[in-house]
Amino acid sequence: MNAATAVSSMLRVFGDSALDVVPLFLLAIFIGALIEEFVSERFIARFMTGRNPGTMLLGSFVGALIPLCTCGMVPLAVALRRRGGDLKHTFGFLTAGAAVSIPVLLLTWRLLGPSWVGIRLLASMALGLLAGYASVFVLRSAAPRSAETLAGRDEVVEMGLTPLRGSPRFRAVCRRFLGQVREYAPWVLVSLALAAVVDVLVPGHWIHILYGQRTTVGSLLASLSGVPFYFCSGAELPLVKELLAKGMGFGPATAMMLAVPIVNLPTFGVVAKWLGPRQAFIYLAMIVVFTTLLGAIAGLLTTL
Repeated sequence: MNAATAVSSMLRVFGDSALDVVPLFLLAIFIGALIEEFVSERFIARFMTGRNPGTMLLGSFVGALIPLCTCGMVPLAVALRRRGGDLKHTFGFLTAGAAVSIPVLLLTWRLLGPSWVGIRLLASMALGLLAGYASVFVLRSAAPRSAETLAGRDEVVEMGLTPLRGSPRFRAVCRRFLGQVREYAPWVLVSLALAAVVDVLVPGHWIHILYGQRTTVGSLLASLSGVPFYFCSGAELPLVKELLAKGMGFGPATAMMLAVPIVNLPTFGVVAKWLGPRQAFIYLAMIVVFTTLLGAIAGLLTTL
């Protein structure tokens, strides 16, 4: 493939991906702004705080149904955290939601069959619960680093835009929306560019060699695959289907579907904007450990 053909292919992939991702990203930002402005702290405290395991399960389940990828889930998690959600509920919601969604479950049904729908939903909720409870111990100091910026305070003035007319609440929502777009949009563009480069330049047989295993090592490699190979949640399914047909283990397939939407450099950049680089690294390392564990358990269960 010559350089001109490669560039043309990357631009095409970038454009196609942008059409899929950017509308959902903007929708997530807008929903987050609405949550911050209209959802009361009392409501958040009722469902996103406390020691009742039922609320953790509910938070992970609701997160798993929201049709957004990681770049969209982070702004929602930031909004919930600022409105009073505690650490474990916020990370449970974020992690389960980043791993799966209703559209992804429907695509899973179509490509892999109904049994994988239940497996993916349950595994994603389990991942959310593990990440949520673990965050209490390993991410205790986690807090929005850029809370002043993310809260939408004076963003319109700082960006040189004319203040919007309308009701105070509508103006507040727009300020929050614009502030978060400015905060996260660069990382979404980076993720799209990285996806285009990988799609065009990375040979497919490399992936077959790495993940065609039925061992715990295969689950670990599958969990780490998102670092160089960026996939938004659901984009990995055609690859997983092909790898399963070629002998990929049940455990590594489970680990890959859970991890690749979360464990990647663009997600690190987005989460680092919220938590700081050290805490973001700890969070992604935690996801690798838990997805490897869940993949190994899934592989073990298939041998019983």
